[in-house]
Amino acid sequence: MPLIEVKAFEQRFEDAEKAAALIERLTEAMVEVYGEAAREETWVILDGVSRKNWGFGGKVRT
Repeated sequence: MPLIEVKAFEQRFEDAEKAAALIERLTEAMVEVYGEAAREETWVILDGVSRKNWGFGGKVRT
């Protein structure tokens, strides 16, 4: 089973329509590469992370 995991600031996934569109388009990309059979096997996880738990360059981003 293909698993696509997207991690981003949690605010990115607050809009349900945009989250659904992202899931749909990522699934379509898998189907485009691996064929229609991949549609029913592809899992997409949108993992929203709080800014207080995200860091770059050794520093927490706020």
